[in-house]
Amino acid sequence: MAISPELQHALLVLFLAILSLLFGNSVVLFANRVSRSQFIRSLLAFAFLFLLTFLFWTLSVQALSAMVFGVHKPFVDVFIIVSQSFTPFILGFLILLPHLGHYLYALLRVWVVINLIIHVAHAYDFGSAQALVVSLLGWLLLELATSLSFLKLDAVKRWFLKIATGKAEYRDPNDLVMAYVRAQRALMLQAAQQQEGRDA
Repeated sequence: MAISPELQHALLVLFLAILSLLFGNSVVLFANRVSRSQFIRSLLAFAFLFLLTFLFWTLSVQALSAMVFGVHKPFVDVFIIVSQSFTPFILGFLILLPHLGHYLYALLRVWVVINLIIHVAHAYDFGSAQALVVSLLGWLLLELATSLSFLKLDAVKRWFLKIATGKAEYRDPNDLVMAYVRAQRALMLQAAQQQEGRDA
């Protein structure tokens, strides 16, 4: 069975998005000095979670459009729609930038949501409100699940990281940079005080 050009493009976008995000996350792994095997397992784990999120969102768009608005599209068509919306994640490597990485990642996520609303509205011939419902509900469920403390997802995340990398948590590269800067300032201050003592 031949793969359509649209599906080829969708798979390429998804591959580039994963590759870019993995490159950005690799900086976190380097900063935490994980071993080579842990590094590979961690990248595979990140890729798996990304694909899981992508598939959940794809299935939610397909299911909601069918159940709420009575419009059904094949899974492959919805797969193409959602993958096109994930195009901003091709810039995911920017999350490695010190101090700006977290904000840029949040901006990319918002960009993806806006993209999805636009693509769903166009592909399904929906109005703005319909596209908003179909696009956001799956995303809101994911965000809600990750923000509710009683679900203890932080503990699950630490367990998952420990299995994948051997560490219960990561040190943020920004924290490592700031610690290095503080240490250098302390050394410079100590050297200046010693110089003043010799001059006196």
